[in-house]
Amino acid sequence: MSARLFEEADHAECYQKSRPDWPQEIIQTCLSFLREKRTGPFELAVDVACGSGQSTRPLAPHFAKVIGTDISEEQLGAAKRVSNPPNVEYRIGRGECIPVADNSADLVTCATAVHWLDVDEFFREVDRVLKPLGCVFIYSYHIIYPYWEGEDSMNQELEKLVREVFMNILVPHFNDRIHLALNNLTDIRIPYAENIRNEALEFRQESSVESYMGYLKSLSGYRAYRQKNPNLPDPLDTVQELLTVSGSKTRYQDPKLYMRSPVVVLLGRKLESKNVK
Repeated sequence: MSARLFEEADHAECYQKSRPDWPQEIIQTCLSFLREKRTGPFELAVDVACGSGQSTRPLAPHFAKVIGTDISEEQLGAAKRVSNPPNVEYRIGRGECIPVADNSADLVTCATAVHWLDVDEFFREVDRVLKPLGCVFIYSYHIIYPYWEGEDSMNQELEKLVREVFMNILVPHFNDRIHLALNNLTDIRIPYAENIRNEALEFRQESSVESYMGYLKSLSGYRAYRQKNPNLPDPLDTVQELLTVSGSKTRYQDPKLYMRSPVVVLLGRKLESKNVK
């Protein structure tokens, strides 16, 4: 069974406000792979475990229709409350039972979520819904770190603190499947003969102290920790304090804060109508 997380209304709202949309540079990696053996225009992309749409909306310029699916009604509600391109639709559904027709999708994506799914069942569903020569695109960041532009020593100190809080305090409160993501998806392999693993990409986006702290507070491990330890100090207070102090000490009058993380990408191409066992 897939893990059921991120389903409370306030959590979904925090997720929608704080999780960054995926940049087009990452999407283009997928499209280049798809175009190697398929020519457009492309009809349908399906974004599985889409949450509040951060990985769904960036697909819209490249497909006639994009369907985001998620197990959480609250997450889909949050996705629908923001502006979406007219060709984007959201449907309730598990990653192991994708709510689209057989052989209908040019592309199936799953961003920073495959580790929450029953992977074998997910790939069987991917094979069912993909057209021949359609592709599956799985991508995930690790820990997103903050960094101030041009301030290497400050950024090293911030990265050290964030890693310590994440690994020592929050990780024990995540679902056990978080380790699949922390291991850069090394235990997940797309079961198609033609598949690629790429670890050379990076997620990078301009942010703010408020937005970055919102990202940390949207983590399921943080929310589980706070629910279990409501009377203990908030472990993110030290991160916010250092982030604020370091920002006030930069050499720039208008310092820019970014979020960044290495990205692992898994790509696979369906060559026949039935090639997943």
